[in-house]
Amino acid sequence: MILISFLVAVIVAIVLLISGIRSKNAREKMVISLVLYLFLGLAVILLLAESLVSGVVQIGAASFVASFLIFRTLFSSFWQKVFYHAMLILLLVWSGYLYSISQLPYPDKPFAAISNNQPSALSEKDLKPYWLLGLPLNTNSIQDQPSLKPATAVNPRGKINHSALDWQVLWGLMEKDSRIRQVLQTLREQQQQNLTAFGNQLNATSVDSTHMRRRALDKSNIDDLLKENAISQARYKTMVETWNLLDRDESAFKNRQAEERFNALLELLADSAVDESHKVELIDFMVKNFAGDIRLLNPLISLYDGLDQEYPRLKRLNNAYLQLYIAKREAILRGFLAMGQPAQQPLQDYRKKVLPTISYSQARLDDFLTHSMGLVVPSLYEVAPAKAVANLLNRKKYPALERFSGASFSQEYVRRSLRKLDAENAAPNAGEILMHLPESQYQAMSKVLASGDLALLDSLVIDPDPAVRANLAWRLAELKRPASMPIVLELMRDQNPDVRRLAVIAAANFTIKDTQGSSDPKFIEIVRMLQNYRSSSDAFGRAWAVAGLASIGDKQKALYTLDLILNDGAASQSVVGDAVASWSDEEKQVIQSLLATLNQTPEELQVKTQALNSLLAIESPEVLDVLLHYLNHIYAANHTRPSMWRYLVPHLTLPQEAENVEDVIMYLAQTQGVGHPQFHKRQLKALNVQLHQAYQANNSGEFFQLLNFLAAFDQQEYEDYLDHTSEQIRIMRLVEYYTATLPFWLVCWPLTLLFALLVSYLILPALKVEPVKIGQSGNSRANPAIFANQAKTPPPAIVPIKIFTTQGDQHEA
Repeated sequence: MILISFLVAVIVAIVLLISGIRSKNAREKMVISLVLYLFLGLAVILLLAESLVSGVVQIGAASFVASFLIFRTLFSSFWQKVFYHAMLILLLVWSGYLYSISQLPYPDKPFAAISNNQPSALSEKDLKPYWLLGLPLNTNSIQDQPSLKPATAVNPRGKINHSALDWQVLWGLMEKDSRIRQVLQTLREQQQQNLTAFGNQLNATSVDSTHMRRRALDKSNIDDLLKENAISQARYKTMVETWNLLDRDESAFKNRQAEERFNALLELLADSAVDESHKVELIDFMVKNFAGDIRLLNPLISLYDGLDQEYPRLKRLNNAYLQLYIAKREAILRGFLAMGQPAQQPLQDYRKKVLPTISYSQARLDDFLTHSMGLVVPSLYEVAPAKAVANLLNRKKYPALERFSGASFSQEYVRRSLRKLDAENAAPNAGEILMHLPESQYQAMSKVLASGDLALLDSLVIDPDPAVRANLAWRLAELKRPASMPIVLELMRDQNPDVRRLAVIAAANFTIKDTQGSSDPKFIEIVRMLQNYRSSSDAFGRAWAVAGLASIGDKQKALYTLDLILNDGAASQSVVGDAVASWSDEEKQVIQSLLATLNQTPEELQVKTQALNSLLAIESPEVLDVLLHYLNHIYAANHTRPSMWRYLVPHLTLPQEAENVEDVIMYLAQTQGVGHPQFHKRQLKALNVQLHQAYQANNSGEFFQLLNFLAAFDQQEYEDYLDHTSEQIRIMRLVEYYTATLPFWLVCWPLTLLFALLVSYLILPALKVEPVKIGQSGNSRANPAIFANQAKTPPPAIVPIKIFTTQGDQHEA
């Protein structure tokens, strides 16, 4: 119908114009002119009627007026050419506005008639599943095996005879370490001096009380003196009782000195000056001699609590440090085992206290408490349920690549590159051996994991071969043991990017149990990974890290972090930003560091694409807020001012990240809006807020896309919105249309005028097409025959010629 209307209007205009030129009859010419101008006026009226008239009729009217103006521009004087050409440009401007008004609202394929880049409609049947959380692997989880047997015999828990621990026993320990020797030697000298002084005092008391030095005589000699009546019975009893009292005082004094030695040994356990290589022997010595003393438990717990601070990751990368770390840890656990029943409750209390701040050494402690002491230890994490999202990126959204050119080709090229990266970044298959690790090493590692020997597992964590560490991370992802979460967090800090990527995939398999009472260490480690590893080789790791955010217990933290990542660190305007005030200081600190990093190094497109997958996996009403905020950020970053190409053909210049987020929003509109009715009002409110903001900013591109999303969410709400805002939408259309196209028309007008003059004065004369001489006709009323004789050729004029002759000739005549 559009083509027919255009052809009919052009043919009618050409017939009337040519008939008016060729007509010889004045009345006939006048009638044709009246019909021409009548049609012309009617066409102008139809054009000014805007949406009151059908678009097909308006296209015919515009074609008729354009044909008239083009003809007059070519076949008229210079100033008339300028005038008619200016009218032609105004007609084109107005026609463009009428065309934009006809796109209110956009159809499913906006401007499909003039765009070669026609994306296919969103269809759920074409979307392949993309496993994001839980990784539904087919490998059966291996049951943990006890690594230590429960204690069968423990030291007696009665009164400890500390006085039995004399300096002769301590001397072997003193020879091991200079710090121990220094502290104990000083204490020994001090105690010997104190003992000598105290003994002298006791001797003086003995002499004053009994007139006989204590221990000067044997007790048997005193008995003989009594038998020989050398001393009285009263004197004998006085001496014996006095000496017994003094002996008890001396024994009590020596016991106090033994307590001092015990306390000094306890202090040496926490003394950082003691060589760590000798701490193990000190711990074993204390356990051997004082396992029945409950006072030893707190120092051992403090030692265990400080394991990760004493041996940070950089130290554990060295095998020598690792062996020392393992030996010290196992010595402490042997102490707990030797102390038996009294140690159980304090250990349970300690484990509950440090549960929110899970560390590398806690995996071994949980295993020890479960299998060696028979305790039920609460786990901070549980296995996350497997979840798949729609793989929008791999959907065939566009036609064949060879049909494209320019921006369309670039967009599809980017999409294909992302699909290639996504294939390279996919999770391995279950049971797959990675990085060409020999089969024998893989089987040995599997046996270690099956045995539950965490001491051997530690050696795998710091193995110099990255293939070993990578396969370890992937095996932990397959086994899905919540107790192995500390080891997974340690592997996330590995120096190899492939190991980090596999470890963060494993971390996505676990989710925190108590979202209210405990902080989530996994969230902090993920944010640190996003912040610290910014090289191109870490893009895959960061992509899976943002996927792991979907299993964070606190959805507000995940949404806020994803919002920052998608918007390259721009200050979040979404409602999820209000929850930051309730975060812990450590969480605020890592988020601020990530914010500063994103402002300097924006995230790559494949990371943002994975972030969109994470948003699909998070069932929260604020997801739509994050997506709409990201869409506005893209438009603001890529279109600081309106462009005519962006306005007329939006899919030719739409950024790839905007296309991806539009896919996600449309998918949420079709699925979550129906599947989660409790979110429906929240989503409608968010859409209305975004529509209002786009209207206030005169951003019609965002505005009409949002209208499409609103139509997908709620058709009735969409129709009501159009009924109440149709006039304002038309005004916004008019303002942005002229804002977007005015620079183009200002350049188009002189260029096309120059072309019209070139055609009129050079090309047409060369083709011997003479312009019509309008206004050079005679006065028909004064001389009616002028037109009748105008076509006749005038007869040749007869000019009389007088012939003169010479005088000689006259005489002859």
